[in-house]
Amino acid sequence: MRSTTPLFLGLCAASLACAPAVFAQTNPPPPDPHEMVTRDPRTLTKPSDRSAALDLLDRARHNYNLHDVAVPYALKVSFESNGMAETEGAWTMEEISDGGPHWRWTAELQGTDLRVLRIGTDGRVFGNNPSEAVPLRVQLLRSALHWPIMRNAGASAIRAADVERDGISMSCLLLSVSIPLNPAPRSWVEREHCIDPATGFLQMWSEAPGIYAVYDYTGAKNFHGHTLPQRISIFEDGRLAVLANLESVEDAPNLDPALFKPAPEMEAANESFTLASPSRFPMRVDPSDGPTSPFFQPLIVHAILDAQDGTVLDAEALQTSDRDLSRAAIDLVRSTTFPPSGFQQEAFINVQFHMPAARMDGPPIFHSSVHWMIWERRGRVPPVRRSSRAGN
Repeated sequence: MRSTTPLFLGLCAASLACAPAVFAQTNPPPPDPHEMVTRDPRTLTKPSDRSAALDLLDRARHNYNLHDVAVPYALKVSFESNGMAETEGAWTMEEISDGGPHWRWTAELQGTDLRVLRIGTDGRVFGNNPSEAVPLRVQLLRSALHWPIMRNAGASAIRAADVERDGISMSCLLLSVSIPLNPAPRSWVEREHCIDPATGFLQMWSEAPGIYAVYDYTGAKNFHGHTLPQRISIFEDGRLAVLANLESVEDAPNLDPALFKPAPEMEAANESFTLASPSRFPMRVDPSDGPTSPFFQPLIVHAILDAQDGTVLDAEALQTSDRDLSRAAIDLVRSTTFPPSGFQQEAFINVQFHMPAARMDGPPIFHSSVHWMIWERRGRVPPVRRSSRAGN
């Protein structure tokens, strides 16, 4: 387990609440070939429009909820990953359920001895290495497969756009705590779900700008009221990061009850943690040794957080055109401890760089080396030093 670093105290419900000026002068998310909403969407304010959007989200979410399948089943998935995470390669994942309170899933990285096992029995969870992290790519794939749509979306501000791509008409819904002033077609703080209203199938999910899960239902069959995609392609910064194939999902009437019984050494090691659905955190960052401009440059860091102490277990930047800035964002996130939840969290952290200036509130300037510090910790801890370039 990593040592604890100073707790990040500046978690707000939304970036907008942390720093009202953040969106005054902010570059929009960079263009991405997988971004569906490229023109200004409409804000849903009428109760009837919001109700229709929430119904569509509920319909798509139900399609992925295998927990209501009341018969034993077995699910098999294979996927390949590549990128900047700590464990990349060819994976297999298998999951079984007795249709009740007992379940089991495993994930294995081919060609290695890395194997993750979780067993759930009567509300208790056990694992082969109960305190070891579940790799980032495994949690990402499980998020895309099992909980791509947040619960309680009714509390969100919603913008909507009608989009057609590859012959499919979709309703794209952008969700956030609050809509920033003068937002781009896609704001940095918005989640995005594109759904085929004719079928209720989720076509694309983007938890944050820079990452897009695309769902392909070609050849998919109905399984007890659920139609799972045959393929999920997850793109990061325009590049394919994960390609997953659903090998099979089928009834499993003859499961051995012993499969759901933890081994004696698992019980002796006490219970393990489970995985939380994706979450969003803001992090404002200022230069420590000079005046600032009114300009902010956001960058999203995708990370997993330890269940017990909130330390960062793995992290990658979703915007990498400025290597110095993306490296600084990762270093700042890795040096931060977030509030633990008891679950391993998958976090999308909106690192908002408050760019330096020659004079207070002047235009941003280029610095060959900037000392960055988290705004909430100003004057209390040493800043993280990493060279960076500012740019419009």
